[in-house]
Amino acid sequence: MRRAFNLLMAIFMVLLLSGAAVLTLKYASISAKHISDSYIKEQAEIFMQSVIEATILKIEGDDRSLNRGCIKNLRFYSNDRRFIADVNITKYYLYNGKDNDGVELSACDRVVPILTEESHGYVLIETVVETNSSHPKIKGFVSPVRIAKRTLQRP
Repeated sequence: MRRAFNLLMAIFMVLLLSGAAVLTLKYASISAKHISDSYIKEQAEIFMQSVIEATILKIEGDDRSLNRGCIKNLRFYSNDRRFIADVNITKYYLYNGKDNDGVELSACDRVVPILTEESHGYVLIETVVETNSSHPKIKGFVSPVRIAKRTLQRP
């Protein structure tokens, strides 16, 4: 009787230890996925800041004397093609509807004429950054990330 009891006790201990090992591995995999998702999200937020700054530089460098209106939409890709950013410049707030060079942007439907010089030149930018689902390092490994931000900037 005693040998059978010891055998049952040994089987119970093996089952208990294997259950604990399975739980440990499960929580380790959840933690690893959380860390990788957090890392990708952090990279997307940093890329978004770069996109906003690049958009401002693009607006400043645009030659409006060519009468082609104002910049409305831009698309940016990260260097490693992990992220895609779509930028929509919603409104241009300009004093009397003219830019700094005195060029009237009448061809642009996004100009909002304002009456105060202090707010001259602001632009309302909507930026959406998403992970590129076709990228091999993103595909199937991490959850897709989509971050949207609306900001008022002065180029």
